[in-house]
Amino acid sequence: MYEYKYVKCDMGGFFTGDNHQEIINEFAKQGWRLVQILPLYYSLEGRGKDFEIIFEREIK
Repeated sequence: MYEYKYVKCDMGGFFTGDNHQEIINEFAKQGWRLVQILPLYYSLEGRGKDFEIIFEREIK
């Protein structure tokens, strides 16, 4: 059986950076495995803006 964690993040804008790599690395250290990155919202230009990162790990 697996448990799942859903983490919202944004990909940054013109003046702000993204933080998805740090989030993925931090959860990997805790034993979580990346399952999917799901776009939630898009900008007017069609660029993905807000995302949900889905992790899983086995329940022992």
